[in-house]
Amino acid sequence: MDLLDFAIYRALSPDGEARFWAGRRTIDPTIPARAIAERVGISENGVRARLRGLAEQGFLRGKQLTPNPSLFGVRVFVMELPVKEAGEVEKIYRDLALVDGVVFARDTLDEGDREVRVHFVSESDATTTRRAALLRRLSPSGRVVVPQPYWIPACDRALTPLDWKVLQAVFQRPDASVSEIAHHVRISLKTAARRLHQLTESRACWWTHGPDSEEFPLALVRVEVRDPAQREFVAGKILEGAPAWMPVASDGLGLEPERLTTVIAGLVPADAPTMLERLVQKFVAIPGVANVRRTFALGSRTYPAWFTDRIAGRAVVDA
Repeated sequence: MDLLDFAIYRALSPDGEARFWAGRRTIDPTIPARAIAERVGISENGVRARLRGLAEQGFLRGKQLTPNPSLFGVRVFVMELPVKEAGEVEKIYRDLALVDGVVFARDTLDEGDREVRVHFVSESDATTTRRAALLRRLSPSGRVVVPQPYWIPACDRALTPLDWKVLQAVFQRPDASVSEIAHHVRISLKTAARRLHQLTESRACWWTHGPDSEEFPLALVRVEVRDPAQREFVAGKILEGAPAWMPVASDGLGLEPERLTTVIAGLVPADAPTMLERLVQKFVAIPGVANVRRTFALGSRTYPAWFTDRIAGRAVVDA
């Protein structure tokens, strides 16, 4: 991977900012190659060639639609399962498929500590307790922390029966064209395009990379500042020292924006460890910085069953 690959990869993020909603990074697959070319300063054909290369390497293998959990009156929680040996991860992934409510899991390395971060939905405190107990049994070490709320902006649109049909069709066929979705739902192309746009604009759903995509070699860097008043100054210094920095949006880290007054997060290329270490040391030396943490994504797994069942219960299906 080089900086141009990273720039194109970043251009797929809405507003060029990373958002991790329900654990997965959102993308905008509708951005045309022309718009990306204007942002990164190369030709449209050059962009297409780079996108093909990223797809061939597995980093952009298809796309997937994720419904907003708030549509179903549930909250998202995250639990961390410590990992001692690499071979434990695949077993955890397999076992998680048996736990109702699990929607996503990511294998991570956080400053030397490896863990699988499990995202699950819950309808009530009792359900949270029950699912946490099930997940605790899957931990190889038997140690897990208390599940933490994972904040995601709510959908600001009440869905109609037709909205549910469109959402279900795209959820089941994420790589289908808008015309194919329109044909399946039996509506006009114009109506299908408008409804899909309204669904994504209202955060009823969002796009992510396909479930078979590899994790792009990026590190999530969290810079903690001592005083909220220093945050803007530190953020400016970070941008000066890291041209390849992709900021995480204020609503994209799983924490309510009010809790991010002393945290600045961003993604940086991680396939050159020496350069990454130099970058971290630059951040540490910025006046006002209290701590810098790096988290590396090693792989992930998606579990769509819970969403599939809930969407089916709300969509109006023709006989």
